[in-house]
Amino acid sequence: MPDQRALGDTAADGRCLGTFDGTLREASAPLECGGRSRAAGSGRSTRSARSGRRVPLRAVLTYRDVVAFLVRNRARAPEAAAGAVLRQREGPVFLVQTFFLDQEGVPLRDTGTPAAPVWVCRARRLDGELRAAFGDKDLIIFGQEAPSC
Repeated sequence: MPDQRALGDTAADGRCLGTFDGTLREASAPLECGGRSRAAGSGRSTRSARSGRRVPLRAVLTYRDVVAFLVRNRARAPEAAAGAVLRQREGPVFLVQTFFLDQEGVPLRDTGTPAAPVWVCRARRLDGELRAAFGDKDLIIFGQEAPSC
């Protein structure tokens, strides 16, 4: 069950969301989809250095898809204290990034953990359960406690 606390309600939460957003703009070569996130403010999609393919577009991304990624990849991230999902609206689609956080709430890719699993995908729609989990926020944190920022 995701942490249901309303992010953005405190200054610390705002800093935390800003950290995730800035960090994930720089994420390179996500492992699951073979693509990279859109370069911040560039208006163009970036491509994976390994595959040369764009991030796949799904018709519908579900809550179950996100949870399945976190469960399936948890063993590959033993340092993870939580999982997180960030959505960004990009015109008619959503860019959704699913990743693991360390004890301090820092995405594992920023800690120098090279095998830290990250899943980036684009979706035309999010299912009702995933939309409800996001509410009016763009970040979901899965775990016992929300990370300290």
